Amino acid sequence: MRVAALWLLLTGLIAGLTFLNPNHYLSVDSQYYLSMAGWLVGLDGDQYGHVSTGWESTFPIGYPLLIGALARLTGTSLLVASKLWQSLLLGGFLLNWQRRLGSTTTRWMGSVLLLGGFVRLLTYTWSEWAFVVVLLECYWLTSQRTQPPEYAYSLRLWLLTMGLFLLRYVGGFVVVAYGLQAIVTYWRGERPGIRHRIGPDLLYVGLSVGGMLAYFGLNQYLTGSPYGGERFLGTTEPLWTTLSLTVLSLANELLLLRDYVPGESATLVWLGVAVQLGLLVWLWRIVRPRRETFLPPDDRLRRLWRVWGLASATYLAILFTLRLLSPFSGPNARMLAVVSLPLLLGVAAWVSRFPNLTLRRQLARWWAVLLLASWLQLLPQVNVERKLNRFFWNATP
Repeated sequence: MRVAALWLLLTGLIAGLTFLNPNHYLSVDSQYYLSMAGWLVGLDGDQYGHVSTGWESTFPIGYPLLIGALARLTGTSLLVASKLWQSLLLGGFLLNWQRRLGSTTTRWMGSVLLLGGFVRLLTYTWSEWAFVVVLLECYWLTSQRTQPPEYAYSLRLWLLTMGLFLLRYVGGFVVVAYGLQAIVTYWRGERPGIRHRIGPDLLYVGLSVGGMLAYFGLNQYLTGSPYGGERFLGTTEPLWTTLSLTVLSLANELLLLRDYVPGESATLVWLGVAVQLGLLVWLWRIVRPRRETFLPPDDRLRRLWRVWGLASATYLAILFTLRLLSPFSGPNARMLAVVSLPLLLGVAAWVSRFPNLTLRRQLARWWAVLLLASWLQLLPQVNVERKLNRFFWNATP
């Protein structure tokens, strides 16, 4: 499959699922985005379930502004513009990584987005996909630098960081991750190198923190709240409960065919687990005889994985801390896509470079079956379970 065909397939899935779904893959958050987008550009965004009467600080302005600007530019509705953005970002992502790593690697990476959970992420009017695209650019920029940073580099990284922050407030975590990486470098480095890079590092951190504080100050001035109400109210949730929720959410990312949602029926989850276990047995039979042909990731991928590891650990630590300080929503598939999607993309890039062509073809067939099975994520839990129960228990001989 060519990269262009992959883009058309994913775009078709976004359009088709949006058309077939009664609420067009809009959540409560989506209603805020569309309503705020309408207020920003003078279009009717209140028809989607939320009414914006002015500047709102619950979510940052980046994603609503993108939707509103595209709606104005194309003359489409805000809903259509939000889906168009997902497709445009997808095309930009594929073209950019094709330029960097080649067509074969990009096809493998792009195929990860055909997993049912990520198809759903792409189809919903959510900011997570835009966030991940920009985050991957941050990872690439910081991982491929082999010389001490210059001021121009710091400015580019600052622009990407502010883009992340304006999509989701938690995007500021990359400043913490960068700071930790810089501290490690200082600890291991020579004094002349430290003197060379400390200026660009301070410029990046100073501009990033200053820009975020300025935005919070603007929110405070316009709405009376820096970040959309009293988010840090404290919580009576025991530490053990918070820890168990976090562990459960991380384990949930291993379920590629159907996520477990607490409080909902697990019928389709168990079906997905059974199928996934069968697929893992098949995978082991494929790779076991050919383990000696595996090659380690090349230098670019190794550097990229190191940056991903540090940044992901920082992100998870911040999510856990926020949960301790306030009754935020527990970690879920949307939040953890920031960790799992880059990891799977990196694994796909590694597999695409296996020299054993027979092994790659067998893995491709296995991967295609898993992708199709993962569309179990797109089935509605309640309706399907009711139909299965009716079939098995009410069927007549």
